[in-house]
Amino acid sequence: MTGTRNLPDIHVTEHAPCCGDPDFAVADDRWTNATDLIRLCEPVLYVCGHCPFRAACIRQVRPSKSEFSGVCGGRIWVNGAIVRALPGVGPEDLPPPVNRKACGTAAGVRAHRRAVEQQCSKCESFTQAGAQQLELDSA
Repeated sequence: MTGTRNLPDIHVTEHAPCCGDPDFAVADDRWTNATDLIRLCEPVLYVCGHCPFRAACIRQVRPSKSEFSGVCGGRIWVNGAIVRALPGVGPEDLPPPVNRKACGTAAGVRAHRRAVEQQCSKCESFTQAGAQQLELDSA
């Protein structure tokens, strides 16, 4: 879903450099697939580089829940999924993690990724332990 960045009673990003620019929330009739959208969005993605509103933008647009397509918070989204991000853009801009029964397992890590949110400490530990195990296995 492509749409406006203005939600009722939320005006946090009115001063963001992208505010009102149609190249950030690309109209559906300008692209037919993810490759087209990425081609249209990459030239403006750099604007998010030093933008102080990246986290606020993600909170306001809620790209994963609204199935947003376009540029939001230093990332290119297609139907609510991140397909490209600026180098150095970390998870700190993403919403905080929801604690689930599966946290601390591969399923918990996948759940955080599907929800496009930060990883909880249990899942971070699981991911780090898995990476360390891979390093040990390859040595």
